[in-house]
Amino acid sequence: MPTRIEPLSPDDAEDETVAGLLQEAQNGWYRDTAFFGAMAYAPELFERIHALFDTFPVAEDIDLELLELMRLRIAAVHECAYCATVRTVAVEDTIAAKEDAVMSTDIDEQALTTREAAAVRLADALANDPHRLSDAEFTAIRETFTIDEFVELLLFASIEVGLDRFCIALRLDTTAESTYPSGLEYPYDREG
Repeated sequence: MPTRIEPLSPDDAEDETVAGLLQEAQNGWYRDTAFFGAMAYAPELFERIHALFDTFPVAEDIDLELLELMRLRIAAVHECAYCATVRTVAVEDTIAAKEDAVMSTDIDEQALTTREAAAVRLADALANDPHRLSDAEFTAIRETFTIDEFVELLLFASIEVGLDRFCIALRLDTTAESTYPSGLEYPYDREG
């Protein structure tokens, strides 16, 4: 199934700020503009969401690699074809060896550091069913992260859960300008 709306490209955007942000996405970020190009139809919201993403990571001991592993775990749980395909370019090479650990059905915690495993478990729980997060799981995470780090990870994962669903609802596919494969399939596409 094709993408349900055609994402704006940097050339399509009438607003200069939006065009600049889309160009940044095309040259960096994910090296694909579909995600931000879909948001660009609501320029003010897009600019605010982009600014929100730019704030992460905040805590000194949280890095983009950890956040990318969480993002990929959420993509795997939700079976978001777009989110599972694109990579955050700044950390793509750094986390490549750990991708399989978070993209499989079960998390391979042996391939991850203690902090990575705890953060990925949190992402997994939020993506699967946040009602099932036990006090024991919260305690284990809190033993690994400070309260401000924990809140940051919880907020980041929660935002990613919602935005994954945005991508899935639109059946986002990669753009022709990117180097990623296109014609991405979502579970519903495979069933019917």
